[in-house]
Amino acid sequence: MIIGLTGRMAAGKGTLADVLIKHGFSYQSLSDEIRKELRLRGIPESRTNLTEIGNAMRREDGPGALA
Repeated sequence: MIIGLTGRMAAGKGTLADVLIKHGFSYQSLSDEIRKELRLRGIPESRTNLTEIGNAMRREDGPGALA
């Protein structure tokens, strides 16, 4: 079973993910993929940089770039 969580910042996605992990689910964050891209580009991690690079990745590769 795959469960996708979406929502605004501080909406509780991480809290729900923690509950699901405790029930045996694995966890994959799209932000982790953006963090990898930041490291590849030598850009420090910040919320602003995560947002900018995530948006750039979607512009470059389409809306499904991170999915």
